[in-house]
Amino acid sequence: MTTQESVHTDQVTITEDGRVVNDPTHAEPIGHGNSPAAWSMVFLVLAGVLVAGVGMLMWNMVIVGIGAAIAVGGVVLAFVLRQLGYGVGGSKTKSHH
Repeated sequence: MTTQESVHTDQVTITEDGRVVNDPTHAEPIGHGNSPAAWSMVFLVLAGVLVAGVGMLMWNMVIVGIGAAIAVGGVVLAFVLRQLGYGVGGSKTKSHH
């Protein structure tokens, strides 16, 4: 068995084998994106990819373009919803992680 000696420099502790134990840049856990903005984006991007895929199978570039527009619209909608407070930690959501 090896011992876990650590070296403390400023606010970061590095173990003998080079692992960082307490990196202050990762002190606050990030959210999982469980918000109305994130879910609407996931739904619309998946729907857009599905429509575009069907269009590719049919070799119909108009349907492919519609699917791409749906996917891009999902990203734009998520950005707008986040600005309106429906993102993670937003003023209109219950979860603040």
